[in-house]
Amino acid sequence: MSLLRVCTITRGERIARWAAAVFVAAIAGSAATTGVWALAIPALLGALLLAAMAITGWCPGSAATESADDGPNAWDIPEARQRIDLD
Repeated sequence: MSLLRVCTITRGERIARWAAAVFVAAIAGSAATTGVWALAIPALLGALLLAAMAITGWCPGSAATESADDGPNAWDIPEARQRIDLD
């Protein structure tokens, strides 16, 4: 299982993430020109993270804690993410 799971986000959410990345990058640029590097570097890293999230659809809180081999759920019903044996 991949640690970077893809979210099901809409086009509007991707556009909002791009807008947030541009806004945070502007803050980073403004802080860099005034010499406030303690703000500029974290803001630049945040802008890069937001841009990566907009491109890939990655969500930091969407990592699943279960793997597909954990067995059936609480009601003992196989789920689509598991292998289903038809024999």
